[in-house]
Amino acid sequence: MPDSVFIFVTLSLVILVGAAYWLRIPRATIPLGIVYLIFIILNPAGPPTPNKSKQYSEPTPVSNQKLHEQSMAKTKPVQPIGTTIQPQLLTFESGRTQKDLPIKEETIPKIEITPVIENEKKKEEKDNNYLLRLRDIQICRNVVNRTPVGSDVYFSKNVDSLYCFTRIQNTGGKQEVKHVWYFEDRLMTQVRYNIKKSNIYRSWTKKTILSNQVGQWRVDVQDSAGNVIGSKQFEITNALTTN
Repeated sequence: MPDSVFIFVTLSLVILVGAAYWLRIPRATIPLGIVYLIFIILNPAGPPTPNKSKQYSEPTPVSNQKLHEQSMAKTKPVQPIGTTIQPQLLTFESGRTQKDLPIKEETIPKIEITPVIENEKKKEEKDNNYLLRLRDIQICRNVVNRTPVGSDVYFSKNVDSLYCFTRIQNTGGKQEVKHVWYFEDRLMTQVRYNIKKSNIYRSWTKKTILSNQVGQWRVDVQDSAGNVIGSKQFEITNALTTN
């Protein structure tokens, strides 16, 4: 067996050396020679030599029964090898990225969709609010033929009642407007009414003034959403006549 290995290695070396010269890389023969020397050192058997002293003799015939007994004597029962190794499942990378993995239903954010009708209603209210514009607001003693009379910002305490007269431009549809009366920043009353589509819609509200309600007053004009579209301040004084 060592003789055949030696012959195989030698032939392989010769082929590799020839290939190195054919490829014009003679330097490659140096490591090949070193490898071959190491092989010879590690293989003390050396090159194959003919064995002249080996004599051949014919085998002594043995009966079939004796051969069977000898084979049975040499054969030993094979004992099963115990093991505690548990089988494990093999896993392989499929090459898919995180983006390819299925998204769990729990991780999907829930988006609340507001009904379209509610959105349209809010949008309509917002549009209507922008369509209102307060053109004029006056505090006066009376309104005659839809015209304010005795407008001022100072009134005496002997006045019985006052009016808030407004001119409002409404380019939208019919909607609600209210006058909110305040005395010393305290809510006294509020009057609601509807105005139609009009370039100048005249309207007014009336408030009774008591003799002890001397001080700062204010009237706010609000739309249906409660937004103040205009305001007017006036004062009730202790003087018996207005300035």
